[in-house]
Amino acid sequence: MTLMAENQSAVIQHLLSEVADLRERVVFLESELARIAEEPAPKVITLRTISREQAKYEIAEIFGETEAPLYYSDIMERLGIEPELVVEICQELLDEGVIGLDAYNAV
Repeated sequence: MTLMAENQSAVIQHLLSEVADLRERVVFLESELARIAEEPAPKVITLRTISREQAKYEIAEIFGETEAPLYYSDIMERLGIEPELVVEICQELLDEGVIGLDAYNAV
């Protein structure tokens, strides 16, 4: 074989190896896409812009409606209020005695 033929053969072998690698990647990506497609869609929470006073009123109202412990995420999802504000207001309601420690323990 001539030097040129050897070089071409090496290039072809390299390209075949690259194609095989790309095929493996495609198979992997297809399986990942299929797995992702089977997962439930993430929950989207639309946050509202409301006053602190209104948020406090609504959070206190939720605690008044249920005896079950509430989590910050429950309140945030139900009312669409910023997580930081939910935490701050729950602490205020606890400090003010509006909600009890039992309700707050789950938060």
